[in-house]
Amino acid sequence: MTIPQSANLAYHDRVKKILPGGVHYNFNIPWEEVPLHFVNGKGSRLVDMDGKEYLDLYARFGAMILGHANEEYLDALNEAMRRVLCVSHCDFDADALESMNAHIPSAEMIRFGLSGTEILQTALRLARAYTGRNRFLRFENHYHGNADNVMGGRVLDRRIPAPVDFRGDYKGTAGRANDIMAEQSFMIPWNDFERLEEFFAEYGDTLACVLTEPVAVNAGSIDAAPGYLERLRELSTQHGVVLIFDEMITGMRLGVGGAQKRLGVTPDLATFGKAIGGGGVPVSALVGSRQIMRLLEDKTVIHAGTYNGYPLGTAAVKATFDILSRDDESATLQMQRRISELQDTLVREATRVGLPLVVQGPAGVSSFHCNDTPLSTPGDYGFEVMSKDIIVATSLQRHGVLISSVSRIYPNVQLTDGDLDFFESRVGAALTEAKQLIDEIY
Repeated sequence: MTIPQSANLAYHDRVKKILPGGVHYNFNIPWEEVPLHFVNGKGSRLVDMDGKEYLDLYARFGAMILGHANEEYLDALNEAMRRVLCVSHCDFDADALESMNAHIPSAEMIRFGLSGTEILQTALRLARAYTGRNRFLRFENHYHGNADNVMGGRVLDRRIPAPVDFRGDYKGTAGRANDIMAEQSFMIPWNDFERLEEFFAEYGDTLACVLTEPVAVNAGSIDAAPGYLERLRELSTQHGVVLIFDEMITGMRLGVGGAQKRLGVTPDLATFGKAIGGGGVPVSALVGSRQIMRLLEDKTVIHAGTYNGYPLGTAAVKATFDILSRDDESATLQMQRRISELQDTLVREATRVGLPLVVQGPAGVSSFHCNDTPLSTPGDYGFEVMSKDIIVATSLQRHGVLISSVSRIYPNVQLTDGDLDFFESRVGAALTEAKQLIDEIY
C-alpha cells in the first residue's frame, strides 16, 4: 500500500529552508508546531493543503473574532481598498474613533498603531512623561508583547522585586538588552492582596504606571479575585500612578467595551489589538484619558509610525464595531453561549475518559487545563500543567480541532450548532489519545 505524500509536509519542507524553524513566531516551550498550510476558510472552518477540514478555535491567537470570509467585513475592506489606501487621513477616521469612544469607558482620546507590542510601549512612554517617574509594575506570568522590558523574568529577592532573566523561562530570550527589566520594572504575584498593599506602601510613590491584563488570559485565563482590580485602581489613584489595562485579548471578546466595561473598573490608559480589527488586518489602539493623551497633542510625547491610522485598518475597526455592537451585542452573546456549550462537552468527555480537566475564564477568552481544580494565580500555570495542556491541544489538532497550543479557546461570532456537533464527534477520540500519552509520560 502506498501512503500518499502530504501536501502540507512537502510544502512545509520548502518553506522552512528560508523561514527560520518554518514558523512565524516562537517561544521556548516544549512543543513544535505541526505544519498546517491552509488554502481556504469559511465561518469557523478551515481546509488545509491536504483537503482536511478543521474547526478553528485558535482564531490566530484570538484575532479572528468575526470568523473566516465574513461577507460584511470583507465588503467593508474591499470598499476601503477601492477608494483609498496609503494616506495619512481618510474620511472614515471619525466613524471608527467615535465608535470606540462611545463604547470603551477609558477612550476619551485614541491613537492607532499596528501591533500590540509597539502600542504598549507608547503607553509606557506616555505614563512616564505624565508622572515624571521611570519604573512600572507588572505581574508574574502576564504577557505584554515582544519587547525586552516586558517579556518574562522572575524576582529572586522579595525585598527588591525587580525581575531578572532565568534559565528555563519560556518567554526568556538571548539578545535582550542587559538589565533592562530590572532597571525599568517591578514584578509581583497577581491576585495577592497582601503583597499588593505591601508593595505600594514601599514603592507606590516611585511608579509611573501599573500594567496588567484585566483577566490574566496569558497566564491561564485567571479572573481577578473579587475586589482586586478595584483595589489596584484605588492604590494607583492614591499614589499618582497611571493604571494601564492591556486589553489585547479581552478587548472585543468580552464585549465592545472591553473588560473594563464588563468589570466596572476604568483604567487611565488601555491598549487594544487583535480582535479590534476583526482579524483580517493588523491594527492596534491606545486609548485613555484626555489629560494624559494630550501629551501627544502638544507633542510632549512622540508617537510615530508610517502605518498609524492607515485606511484599511481604520475601516476594519469600524466594520468590527458595527458588527459586534449591533442588536445589543447579540452576535457576541450568541458566540459566548455556544462556546460555553462546547466547553461543557469538553469537560464531560474528559471526565468520561478519566482525564482531569477544567475550563476557566470568561467565555471567549477561556482556557482548559489538565488539572483537578482551576488555577487561582498565574504562578499555578507551571511547566507540568502547560506540558499536559499542549499534549491535549496537539491531539485535538490531529482530530480536526484547532486550539492554541497554550490551551486557550478562541471562538468567533460565526460559530454554529453544526460546529458544536463537529467538535462533539471528534473530541472523545482526541482526549483518549491525549490521556494515553500523558499517562505514559507522567
